[in-house]
Amino acid sequence: MKIHFGVLAVISLIVFVSCKETERTENITAEITAAQMEGRRAAGRILGPVWNDTAQLQKALLDTKVKQSQYIIGGKQKCAEAFDSTFISTIRAVNPDLAKKLNP
Repeated sequence: MKIHFGVLAVISLIVFVSCKETERTENITAEITAAQMEGRRAAGRILGPVWNDTAQLQKALLDTKVKQSQYIIGGKQKCAEAFDSTFISTIRAVNPDLAKKLNP
């Protein structure tokens, strides 16, 4: 049974493209996971202190929005969405009353 060089070349190309796509998918998944972790950390910075000064809370929230915007500016919309949803869900889970005030 003879295998033609062209068939081997096509198979090799398919394997190469498949491996590259898997690597790309793994990189995107890692970036999204990192964005989720950053969203949790940002929520922790909001949930940690007792906010007696509304201006300080607003600045902390603005800092959080800046971080999300950096993902958008970097062309990483899925990371921005992951950051935002994780931030909001963490706030909701830990302090539902604060979540209602922040996102009526």
